[in-house]
Amino acid sequence: MYRLFTTALLAASSVSALTISSACQKSLEGLAADSDANACLSVSTLLTIAIQPNSSIITPVDNWLKALCSAAPCSNATLSAIVSNITTGCSTELASANSSETSAATITPIVQQYYAVARQMVCLTDSGTNCITETLTNIQAILGTLSLSNVGTVIANAFTTTTVPSNITCTNCVKQAYNVLNQDFPSTASSLTSELDSQCGANFTDGTAATGIVESASTTGSKGSASALFITQGSVALLVASSLWALLA
Repeated sequence: MYRLFTTALLAASSVSALTISSACQKSLEGLAADSDANACLSVSTLLTIAIQPNSSIITPVDNWLKALCSAAPCSNATLSAIVSNITTGCSTELASANSSETSAATITPIVQQYYAVARQMVCLTDSGTNCITETLTNIQAILGTLSLSNVGTVIANAFTTTTVPSNITCTNCVKQAYNVLNQDFPSTASSLTSELDSQCGANFTDGTAATGIVESASTTGSKGSASALFITQGSVALLVASSLWALLA
C-alpha cells in the first residue's frame, strides 16, 4: 500500500533507463519555464534535489510537497497545455514505453479524473508532517539513504520484500489515503483491501477516519489537473517521470 506514496519517485528514477530525445528534453525544459505550470506544481523547488544527488531526497521532497500543497490547484487549461506539450515532444518516449495512452486527447481526461483525489492523498499530513515525507523517512530508516542516484533501486528492492514492515504499511497516513481513494474510486481501492486487511487487520479498511491526519491541500483557485500524474498508469507515469528528469538533468 505504501506504493501509493512512492509511485512518483519510482517513476522519476526509472527514466534513467530511458533515452530522452532532444525534442522531449526541449519540451520538458519548456514546461519547467512555464509560469502557470510552475505556479501550481512548484517545479522549481525540485531543482534543489539535483545539487547533491548522493544526499537524501527527503528534505527537498518535503519542501516541494509543502510548496505544492500550499499552491492553488492547476487549472484544466494549464493541464491541457502541459499534456499537449509533453505528448507532442515526447511521443518517441511514450511509444518506447509501450504505452497505450500516447495522445493528449486520451491522457488529459485521465489526469482530470484522478486529480482531486491524487492531490488530497499527496497532501495528507500527520501531526504536521507530510505523509509522503513520513513514509519515505520510515523507508529510509530501514533500507538506507534514499538519494536521487539510488532511490529507484532502493524502493524497487523494497517492493520485492515478502513482508513490508507495519510502520510503513499500517500507518494512519496509509489508512487515510485508502479512505480518500475509496471514497471516489472504490473499485481501485478494492484491489488493495485484501493486502491491507491481511497485514493490518480488517478494521484498517473499515472507513473510519485515521487519527491525527489532516488534508493540507490548498483549495484556493480553480481545480483541474496535474498532480493526478501521481496515481494514473501507463503513459501518465512516464509523463511525471520525464518531467522530473528534465528538471533535475
